[in-house]
Amino acid sequence: MPRGAEVTYSVENPVGVYDLGNSTHIGRLSAPVAGGEAALRVEGDASQQTYEGSYARDVAGGRADLRVSHRDGALGYNVSYARSFGEALPVDAAAHAGVDEDGAYARLTAGRAVGKGLDARYEALARLGFGAEADRQMKQALRLSNKLGYAELTHGNGEGAKLRMGYEFNA
Repeated sequence: MPRGAEVTYSVENPVGVYDLGNSTHIGRLSAPVAGGEAALRVEGDASQQTYEGSYARDVAGGRADLRVSHRDGALGYNVSYARSFGEALPVDAAAHAGVDEDGAYARLTAGRAVGKGLDARYEALARLGFGAEADRQMKQALRLSNKLGYAELTHGNGEGAKLRMGYEFNA
């Protein structure tokens, strides 16, 4: 293989199914290209195949990702950019924005310690669909938590604010 290129191949059967005609074959070829990674992935069985091509690379402190796929007879795509802003802001923050076959989307997150053992986390999600019957979706949540539990306030389009409280523990 050329330097840095990788090839993987696997054959998988559902548990308890021993008919090789029901096996799923998964192949992947990846290689470094122009400072990023290009990959081709093929998955399928005797009746259905899925193909995906992708390219990802670091750009301006974040990660750009481009994917094109053919699945269930439909062409799909996703172009996105994700970046952490922890080094530029006094909070742990990140953004992810993109466009796919369903529309444009974005996700913003931020979190920080606000007191002795008390943490705050905010998340906002938005999606704007394409076409005349496109949906607009917006959801946001603020969560305060400590070692005993949490309180989470959520709000989305078309619904009122909801408060959820609970406890967390590691068993």
